[in-house]
Order: sequence, then structure tokens, then C-alpha cells
Amino acid sequence: MENKNQDKNVHDMTYFLFVLKKGRITIFIITFLGLAISVLAALLLPMWYAASVNLVPAVSSQDATGGAGSAISSTLKEFGLTSLGGQSEGTYSYLVILQSRTVIDSIINLYELDKEYKIPKSKMTDLRQQVSANIEVNYEKEGNYVITVWDKDKNRAAEIANNYVNIANGLAIDIFRQDTRLSKDYFEDRLRMVDSSLVAIGNQMAKFSSSTLMFSPLDQAKAFSTSMSELKAEQAKYDIFYEYYRKNFGENDPLAITFKKLSTEMDNKISDIQNKPGFVGNFSLAEATGTGVEYMRLYADFETMTKVKSFLMPMIEKIRSDEIKSIQNLLIVDKAIPPDKKDKPKRSLIVAGGTLGSFVISILIVFLFNYIRELRREFKVLENKLADE
Repeated sequence: MENKNQDKNVHDMTYFLFVLKKGRITIFIITFLGLAISVLAALLLPMWYAASVNLVPAVSSQDATGGAGSAISSTLKEFGLTSLGGQSEGTYSYLVILQSRTVIDSIINLYELDKEYKIPKSKMTDLRQQVSANIEVNYEKEGNYVITVWDKDKNRAAEIANNYVNIANGLAIDIFRQDTRLSKDYFEDRLRMVDSSLVAIGNQMAKFSSSTLMFSPLDQAKAFSTSMSELKAEQAKYDIFYEYYRKNFGENDPLAITFKKLSTEMDNKISDIQNKPGFVGNFSLAEATGTGVEYMRLYADFETMTKVKSFLMPMIEKIRSDEIKSIQNLLIVDKAIPPDKKDKPKRSLIVAGGTLGSFVISILIVFLFNYIRELRREFKVLENKLADE
């Protein structure tokens, strides 16, 4: 049995070599034509040059990706909330900017690439896809970014790569300023509300003092007002941050939920102090009457608004200063230079692949024709046999 299989294998190999020998001229001609076509195609294909620029994120721009978050991060540390996760961390990868449609469109318009690619701007989607296919943005494990641009003009390839960084930095600054402007508007609105409250309370205290001739509370009243103002100021801070994260990131944001909880707990604590005896004496504040207690309440409210204002002012000034900054988010380590060698097409690979492919196809064609000839021969034999019968 084993000898029979060996004889069959030898027969098959002999048959294979016989067919190849018989069709060697056809194989040679097809392979040669494939070689010639591959060489011609490789020579006719335009040369593309690759230019790369190496970038690193600026240390000073790390806070910029979070917009106004840099202005309130120090305040969040007071509440021990900087380790919370979720979307309110406020940072994004620079790949969002570098791979954005806005940057690609700016490159297309700046260099009139619609004419270079021969795709009208009316077909912007197709044009954008073709241009994006020749721009590669990679984030390396070392923490740097590498932007590679391919173009038929080696000088333009380097110029596009370098300008790509400038356009991306400009877009990042615009986004940062938009975020900062929204945060500034919110905190300035809160400051105006605090100022209005201070004016109203001040007027009430002036009117109260002029009618009662009371200009200084008792030591007990002062201690109470100091404690209450601190508690109410803390609650006001919680409310400000709760409204900020709720408006920007939604009711379910981790920080919004946390600040809402802190505000509720502080409100309950203040309510207990006002309605339960023991804090200012053997009576509750809600039951207290008289001139001194009324002045104490006004004084506590005035102190509360003053502390809230002193809390808001540095934050607003920081946001205002950030708004006018021109932060370079990405710094160039290695500037793109015009390459001295083409990057594609790989002509040797094209010729080798075309030649090999032609060789394989020629063998298949030889065996196909040989099979057809044998099939015809067997058909004729069968036809003659039937005719004799």
C-alpha cells in the first residue's frame, strides 16, 4: 500500500513537471509581460515624500486641557475631591485636536489641496478622506507625538507638517478660551449676586443701627456670627460648585452629586443650630427675640457674603488671566525638514510582486489549458467509442 502511494506521488510530480516543461514558453512570456508591466507601472507612479515632526506636550499646558479647572483645582483640594473620577476631571487627549476635522480642513484650505488632489470642494468628504490618508498622527509610548505628512512635493510635505502643529495649537487655545469664558461668566454672575446681597445687608444693618443705636454685638453674638458665617460660607461654596458641575456636566456627575450631598448636610447642621437650644444659650435661635439677636443675624449674613466674595475673587482673577494667555500646548522637539529620499512607491516591491504574481498566474493558465485539452481528448475518445457501438 505504501509503495502504491509512493508511485502515485512520483507520478503526480512527474506529471506536474511535464506540464511545466510543455508550457514553459507560455510561462516565460506571461512572466516577462508581468515584469515589463510592473516596471512600467513603478516608473510611472508619482514619487511621494514623507516629512515628520516630533512633539511633546508643554508642561504649562497640562492645566489648559481642563479649561477653568486649573483655577478651581486648588479649591477642590480643600474638600478632598481631586481624586474623584468621571467626566468632570476635564481633560482630553491632544489626539482629539490633532485628528480633528477642523485642523484637516484648515490644511486643505491653506495649501489648496483640492487642486493638488483634483477633487472639488463640493466633494469635501472625499477630499478630506484622501488628505487624511496622507497624514498620520501617532502617540508614542514615551509620551511624545509624531506627525507624518506625505506629499509629492518634499518641501511642501515639511511645510504642512510644521504648520499642522501651529494650526492645532491655535485650535487648542480657542477651545481653552471658550471653556474659560463660560466658567468666568458663571463665577462673575455669582459675584454680582454676592455684591448685591452685601449691599442689601449693609443697608439693613445701617438702618437697624440708626434706629437702635447698636453698633457692636456682644461677645456671644460675635462668636455665634463667626461660627454661622463660616458654616454658611462653606455651604455657599458647596452650592457654587454644585451648580457649576451640574450645568456643565449634568446632574449625575460625581462631583455634582458630592457637592449636593455636602450642601444638604451643611444645611441640616445650620438648621439644627438655629432651631435647637444649646448653641447660644438655653434657647434656640428661632425663639430668640430682641435687638441683639436681630443684629447678630444681620452680622452673620454680612460676614457670610464677605467670605464668599473673598473666596470668589482670586478664582475669577485667575480665570481672567488664563483667558488672555496664548498657551503653546505642543512644543516641537524635531522640526520637519524636506526629505532627501522618497518614501513611496516601493518600486522594488512592486516589480517583485508583479513578477511573482505573473509567474503564478502563468502556471495556472498552463494547467488550465492543459486540463481543457485533456478534457477534449477524453470527450473525443468517448464520442468515437459511442459511434463504434
